[in-house]
Amino acid sequence: MINLIKADFYKIHRSAIYKVLFLILTACAVATTLVSHFVSTGDIGFETAGTAALLTDVVMMNLASCIIAGQLVCGDFENKLIQSALTGTNGRFTVVCGKMITYTLLVGIMTLPYALSAIIGYVLDAGFCNPYSASVYLKILFESTTVDFSVAALLKYIVITAIMALAYAAQTAFVFMLAFLFKNKALIVTTIGFIACVFFGMTSSMIAGISDTANELISWTPFSADAYNMGNDTEIGTMIKVIGISLAFIAAFTYITYLTFKKSEIK
Repeated sequence: MINLIKADFYKIHRSAIYKVLFLILTACAVATTLVSHFVSTGDIGFETAGTAALLTDVVMMNLASCIIAGQLVCGDFENKLIQSALTGTNGRFTVVCGKMITYTLLVGIMTLPYALSAIIGYVLDAGFCNPYSASVYLKILFESTTVDFSVAALLKYIVITAIMALAYAAQTAFVFMLAFLFKNKALIVTTIGFIACVFFGMTSSMIAGISDTANELISWTPFSADAYNMGNDTEIGTMIKVIGISLAFIAAFTYITYLTFKKSEIK
């Protein structure tokens, strides 16, 4: 499995699409950070800032994750690399686990522009607001105006950005399963996955508001308010809960993907 992961990252390092995607996410992170700053100074109104909501991590990480799943899995089916791996000593479960680990790590790497923007903004304390309440990274920027700088707070924010990266991988783990289901149809995986991500994100908050029972149910998913509302006042128990739920979702979809892949015919 280690060799499979190493081979994946070697291909990723040489692939232009991942580099372009990272640059796009960097530009989006910088843009949302600037919008947050200029709204706080009054140079940009909230109405104008609303048009930049599509550049936040809430939208862009869902899209990026769908693209990653399509390229990472479907691309290898198209190039017969997964078929070659299966003809060696690697079983289907090993291939699925290796790909999921690579996928999770790659999604985490893609969140770095937003995480670094948030951490740098907190250290600089240049004045920020949070026009998009669902973004943890922008919440960190906003809290830079109310939370005094300290090493303890900085370390906590770094941990929160890492947890949020894990949460994004968990939220989009079903797209990884779609990639193994559709095999070499990356465009279909990206399209269906992104639409489903947007749908789940919108409906989860609506369902949570129906009743206390519904809210409790949603709280045990990666789409819970616990994940999106992490900040300096977040308790350690809540952070551990988000980590546990995220790992459980990733593990569950890894196994479901294996069962799906196990029954499928490889050509």
